[in-house]
Amino acid sequence: MSEITYRKIVVERFGGPEALRTVEATLPEPPAGHARLKVLASGVGFTDLMARSGDYLLQRRPPFSPGYELVGEIVDFAADGPRPAWLTTGTRVAASLTKMGAYAEYVTLPLWQLVPLPDGLDPVTAAAIPLDHLTALSVLETHGRVRAGDTVLIQGASGGVGQALSRLGALLGLRMYGTASAPGAKALLARHGVTHIDYRRQDFGEVLREREPEGVQAVFDHIGGPGLRKGYRALAPGGVLVSYAFAGRPGHMVADTVRGAVRVKAMNLRPGRRTALSMVPHEIKADHDWYRTALERLLGMARSGRTVPRIGAVEPLLKAADVHAALERREIAGKVVLTTEA
Repeated sequence: MSEITYRKIVVERFGGPEALRTVEATLPEPPAGHARLKVLASGVGFTDLMARSGDYLLQRRPPFSPGYELVGEIVDFAADGPRPAWLTTGTRVAASLTKMGAYAEYVTLPLWQLVPLPDGLDPVTAAAIPLDHLTALSVLETHGRVRAGDTVLIQGASGGVGQALSRLGALLGLRMYGTASAPGAKALLARHGVTHIDYRRQDFGEVLREREPEGVQAVFDHIGGPGLRKGYRALAPGGVLVSYAFAGRPGHMVADTVRGAVRVKAMNLRPGRRTALSMVPHEIKADHDWYRTALERLLGMARSGRTVPRIGAVEPLLKAADVHAALERREIAGKVVLTTEA
């Protein structure tokens, strides 16, 4: 084994898409319990844009490479230490990273993060699965604890996690309402049986009071703000509001995130039998067994066609800045995946 010279995308300073730079680096031999991967595809998430601009609470210092999810091919691994029998050179794997760094041609990752790709699953499709779908699965099953027949509200249902919630919710047999205003949102949500609420023209609280007078069993919210209280009031007795992110104002997102988390905690001080809780992203990978089992399950669902992410664009890794700019201009609908050049 020897060092690998490769390219990666780095945020050297907080700013707009122009803050993304291509740099050359070297990757040393992997330490015990780790493997080196040639990256085939990396998913682009909204958190990447927030981190680049300095608005992401969990990434406060440059330089860093964005990206929380990838698909890669095993190049080599440390000779010492145990490893799963399936892990061999050339094996294709997916991973959701604990820290950013997926915008790269090569990475070194701990073995516990690696989940083998099912045979026949395209790397681009697989790279669009981990971040959004692991979040959605945790929101539905671990935090929301919903069951078939439950009625739920998905705030921002046309976003990445919102669409994953819709897909998985349909498979679970949920009755779903979703707020969204993007063009084509109604038709998009209808594919998964979600009743669309245009939050710019309709008050979702009034819609739910009229159609679900007994309340809904769960509200899934990544927006925050006044909608948190309104969503909480829409819950049936015993219902739960799960806040898994906060869409704050540009330049104020860190403060808005902290403020939103305090609001969620304060809701539980109110009388009644409803619950409000926040899901912190790192919880998804804190339980290694759950993480691996859940990602294997999701990749298998993608391979069988039971859940298929909506791919909006596939671009070369070195065009990451152009992709960020297009996403900020809302020119791309659906998940964007970056691929390494041949």
